[in-house]
Amino acid sequence: MSEQAPTASPQGRLIGHAVLLAAGVLAFAISLRLGVWRQNSPGEGLFPFLCATAMLVFSGAGLVQDWIKFKQTQSPATHDRSGLIRVGAYLGALTFYAASLEFLGFIVATAITIIFILRFAERYSWLATLALTAATVVGCQVLFVLWLGAILPTGSLWENLLG
Repeated sequence: MSEQAPTASPQGRLIGHAVLLAAGVLAFAISLRLGVWRQNSPGEGLFPFLCATAMLVFSGAGLVQDWIKFKQTQSPATHDRSGLIRVGAYLGALTFYAASLEFLGFIVATAITIIFILRFAERYSWLATLALTAATVVGCQVLFVLWLGAILPTGSLWENLLG
């Protein structure tokens, strides 16, 4: 039986969407700096660009929707902070991902980030977490490396250990 996620207060939802929107703007700027497209092939910033764009669209839409709902109701809210903790977990995971990508490489950084999000922020079972993580990492390798010919970071840690 799965546990239902707690409901955040309207103010908490607005703050969460605003923080995600700000993080999306930062990620968008970084992805453009990395380069989205180079010499007829995807650049290092393509995947972060796509993720940041999705983050901006969804957090912006959520912010607008919750703002309209908040203005219509203006009712006293419960003070449940678990929604904010969950948003914080996502932001921490994304910060870790951005900071560790070059050092750990795409596969390891992606796997750690997805495991953390699915297991600890979303409370998936270990079986579902590991299956979804493996499918995501393999799927990204197939899509970006095999089909698009992108060069994903292998990680300076592994280059130093193996080289």
